[in-house]
Amino acid sequence: MRKILCVLVIAIIVFSCNQQSAVEQKKDDNPAKSEAKKDALNYPFKAAYSSSFEMGDPNNAKIVLDIWKAYQDNKLEDTKALWADSVTLQFYNGFTFHGGPDSVVAAGTADRNNYTAVTDSIDAWISTKSTDRNEEWVCVWAREYSTNKKGKKDTSNLQEIWRLKGGKVNFMAQFAAHHK
Repeated sequence: MRKILCVLVIAIIVFSCNQQSAVEQKKDDNPAKSEAKKDALNYPFKAAYSSSFEMGDPNNAKIVLDIWKAYQDNKLEDTKALWADSVTLQFYNGFTFHGGPDSVVAAGTADRNNYTAVTDSIDAWISTKSTDRNEEWVCVWAREYSTNKKGKKDTSNLQEIWRLKGGKVNFMAQFAAHHK
């Protein structure tokens, strides 16, 4: 009987030690630690701006997509409150615009009035935050189908990066590839 009791006690001790080891191992699988490991990579380039990003506020993506929708629907006047006091917009064709909310809305409306139809198909968006610069960004990938006033149709693949501060857009850069 003593032998059985001893074997049982030893089995319980061994079993409990293994359970504690499994709990400790789960603690070591902390996502913060594995994220830090990802950063230890030796990249062939050093980022000129930043390589330190995390997920950003999804409300920023909503702001940017509201602007996209307003452009598509020719209702940019509705976006005046979404623009910062000073805005820089860099377009795919090399044109750079600087101005305030009234100027942005006026210029955007004038540009949109060149088209009888604009339809956007958003492929993806992501809201990010540069942690070392403390800046909020939204990236958008899309296809835009447009018809100008002469009836000429165009399709563009667009990628845009939008910077926001305090929930207002202060910068946008656009990159495009056109389909022939």
